[in-house]
Amino acid sequence: MKSIKRNPFVYLLAFILVLLMSSCNKSSSEMELHINAQACENAQKAKFKDLTGLDGCGMVIQLQNGSYLEPTNLCDIDIEIKDGQKIWVSYHIAPNLSSICMVGDIVVIDCIAPR
Repeated sequence: MKSIKRNPFVYLLAFILVLLMSSCNKSSSEMELHINAQACENAQKAKFKDLTGLDGCGMVIQLQNGSYLEPTNLCDIDIEIKDGQKIWVSYHIAPNLSSICMVGDIVVIDCIAPR
C-alpha cells in the first residue's frame, strides 16, 4: 500500500473550521443576556450596522453619537440581528483585545433589548 502524506495545513484548516462552527453554540453556563429594556440599566440607544464590506468586519453596533462597538458575544444575543435594527445596549470594554476590523471599542454586551 502507498503511504499518504498528511499536509499540516489541512489539520490547521479543519481545527479553525471546528472552532468557528462551535463558537456560536449556546450553553446553559454562558451568561444570559437581559432582553427587557427596563432591565438594561444605563442602556444607550444604538442600532446594528453591517460592515461586512470592510476588511475583517461583520455586524457591529453603532451608538447614537455615531461611534461603533465591536461586541465579542453577539452569538449570545437572543434578538433579531439585522442591519439597521434599533436596540438599547449596555456594555463594558473588553480589555486587552483587538480586532481586524478596528472601527470601534471591543466590548462585551451586558444587556440588550429591541427598541
